[in-house]
Amino acid sequence: MNTEPNDLEQLLRKHGIETNSNKSRIILRWVEKIQQDPVIAQDIQNGGQHVGQIFLDPRAREDLMSNGLAHLTPSDRLQYVKLLTRFLDELVPVNCFGLDDMSAVMNHVSLREMSDADVDQYFGLLYKVLVGDVSNAPVPTPTPQQYAAAENQLTRTLIAELRGDQKNLERFAFYTSNPKLATPSDVCWTTRVTLHAIIAMPDPERDLVLLRTMAPRSMRGASSATRLGTPATAIPPPASSAPGVVPGSVGGP
Repeated sequence: MNTEPNDLEQLLRKHGIETNSNKSRIILRWVEKIQQDPVIAQDIQNGGQHVGQIFLDPRAREDLMSNGLAHLTPSDRLQYVKLLTRFLDELVPVNCFGLDDMSAVMNHVSLREMSDADVDQYFGLLYKVLVGDVSNAPVPTPTPQQYAAAENQLTRTLIAELRGDQKNLERFAFYTSNPKLATPSDVCWTTRVTLHAIIAMPDPERDLVLLRTMAPRSMRGASSATRLGTPATAIPPPASSAPGVVPGSVGGP
């Protein structure tokens, strides 16, 4: 099951991370922990994802993360979203590299650009997601009424985030009503606004929004919110997608 250290070191060097750097040691330490975890190892023996595939195959990673995120604690879900938001705020230009697909945008965020502390936190959350994915713990299932209350709270928080500015409210409403007509800058701006609004929400409504967006595909109906932040690749970069539209938001469906 092991991914050879030399292979990982070569990948890290390819993306500008020196073998003996602190960042490299952090990553390799987490890879070793993941490989040696008995719960994850048992799942792999039962036909689960190979550790190397999880790191290198974007689709395998997306499927795994979409389920594992729902198993995180509310606190870890919040930390995960804060981490994604920091990447978007600090490492992504205002036009999102000219891209309108947030998954593609976050693929441009490399481990080399991230701080050592952020790399450590990212892999720590990944480890918890992997453990959660192979556990039999039930995923919380809030009621439709609870989801509706959370979406109403998100609407109020979005208005507060936009400070009631009519121009910004109209821009947000236009994007949510006409996403196919939005420019990359519109997508980037709306995503940032939405993420900051979610972080500013009170609990339990905030975690209900995160549960709705992070739920496994099998649990999301046609009207479910766009899924938030499912990392695509960690080596190369720890990529993540983020929401552009949240039903119930300003100008939304």
